[in-house]
Amino acid sequence: MHLGAILPNYGAGSAPDGIRGSVEAAEQAGFDSVWVTEHIVVGPDGVDPYARVYDPLVTLGWIAAWTERIGLGTSIILVPLHNPFHLAKEVATLQELSGGRVQLGVGMGWHRDEYEFMGIPFEGRGRRGDESIRLMRALWNGDPEFHGEIWSYANATSGPHPSPAPEIWVGGSSERAIRRARELGDVWHPSRGSDVDHVRAVKERFPGLRIVPRTRPALADAMLDAGAEGLVVAFEDEVEMRAFPERYR
Repeated sequence: MHLGAILPNYGAGSAPDGIRGSVEAAEQAGFDSVWVTEHIVVGPDGVDPYARVYDPLVTLGWIAAWTERIGLGTSIILVPLHNPFHLAKEVATLQELSGGRVQLGVGMGWHRDEYEFMGIPFEGRGRRGDESIRLMRALWNGDPEFHGEIWSYANATSGPHPSPAPEIWVGGSSERAIRRARELGDVWHPSRGSDVDHVRAVKERFPGLRIVPRTRPALADAMLDAGAEGLVVAFEDEVEMRAFPERYR
């Protein structure tokens, strides 16, 4: 069973010392992975708690430099806000420099202001995100060409080609998100949009789908009973974090 811990790379009190302390606590407690969140620029609806967010891939690169074992995850990267060629390069680099510890959690986003500020259409973000995932996998595999509706290349090379390629954990709770997880991802990684009953229903429909939700300690047992193969948990403090794995190890 996979156990992950959400790091405080966002929120008014986010700071390097707090992130480092949480990583060290998670390693000592026996967690399998630590996870960071992404927002780039937010409007009024996103200020609490996303007015201050450390970039997730830069943060994980920093963490990778002083850790050796613990997995490094994003919960989540807002894929349609990124150029997929650039994102593929960043993630491949992090995967190789960290010794293969990356789980790339991806999502399409909910905050329309963020898209408008960045000059990226909010509508159609799911379609663009799907193509981005396909393109990134092609680049990681070393495929010499790729032909999509938005992005294409031929006779092109972009290394490194990470081996193994990072797992892609697909966030979101809609039917399209579940389809995306089944067709393009390795794990379905739902968060606030999926309660225990929804996770159970999806697992019953697709028993072969790996499910690792982002959740709270109070829902952990119920999520596992519903069929989740693991948990990525947001804690109130390090005391709560340190005590958590003892329940399942």
